[in-house]
Amino acid sequence: MWKVIEKEICVENQTTISYGIAGATVEINDISTRKEEIEEFVRQLNRLEASEIHAYELVEDFLGR
Repeated sequence: MWKVIEKEICVENQTTISYGIAGATVEINDISTRKEEIEEFVRQLNRLEASEIHAYELVEDFLGR
């Protein structure tokens, strides 16, 4: 099962929250600063039962749309 993860990042002396995804054995941080966007992505991953083997390709596709 996929879930949303948060990480505090600092860009040009400004702190913000960046969101990523995590599965049982994989974690990809800093995908987007838009929480709603990542939540929808995680819902799709879970609905489609996406394999962690393809995690990086799935994120690349998500960012490319």
